[in-house]
Amino acid sequence: MRQVFNGLPWIPSAEHQLIRELFEKYGRRQVISKNSILKSGGDGSKLFYVVKGLCLYYVNYTQGKTSVMAILPPGRSICNLSCLSGRRVNVTTYAKRGTEVLSISPEHYLRHIKENPAVADVVLKESIFKHESLLEGMIANFTLSHEDRLRTFYKALCCSFDHSTNENMAEIPLKLTCEELGMIINASRVTVSRIQNKWVKAGLCTKQGTRLFLDQRLFDNIYDWHDGIDD
Repeated sequence: MRQVFNGLPWIPSAEHQLIRELFEKYGRRQVISKNSILKSGGDGSKLFYVVKGLCLYYVNYTQGKTSVMAILPPGRSICNLSCLSGRRVNVTTYAKRGTEVLSISPEHYLRHIKENPAVADVVLKESIFKHESLLEGMIANFTLSHEDRLRTFYKALCCSFDHSTNENMAEIPLKLTCEELGMIINASRVTVSRIQNKWVKAGLCTKQGTRLFLDQRLFDNIYDWHDGIDD
């Protein structure tokens, strides 16, 4: 699942308690409607924390071949890397579902970091972890087959949500369309659909309404350099 770094591919880890408390104490609550842009590529600095819903980092948003660089479930801050660097980046931050966020000014965030060494230490480490997650997603898309990318993504999703599984089947904790999955693993909607239909025919995938269950055997033999070592 992780080939080089420590982060899970495509899905940054949840924020440290110190960062979460910062947003909860000073953040202004906003409700973002489904399919809305929070920050366009090239916009000035903005800073959010996802409370409910789902956000995505899109690249090539205006160029006809949109891809997903990261998915951002609740518990993640968004746009913090560009806030820290002070540079604009050509990434579109998008609310894929109806989303609730806490927003604070970048100036307040940066001032709080400078005044609190413990927070600064956390932010430094978490920023590295976020970059590692983005890089792991790109590495997976460059090096794995489409089917292995999809298996890897689903396993990362279950681990990221700390989703309970039974001995045989894992319920996928987030409903995504074949088109959305394709944008994440750099595959067409048809390719994703074909892979999942193959799993259904093999008895490795079942659907109950909108709920998707995968046989745990699909997660066997997914390479992760962490296997066999103590984190």
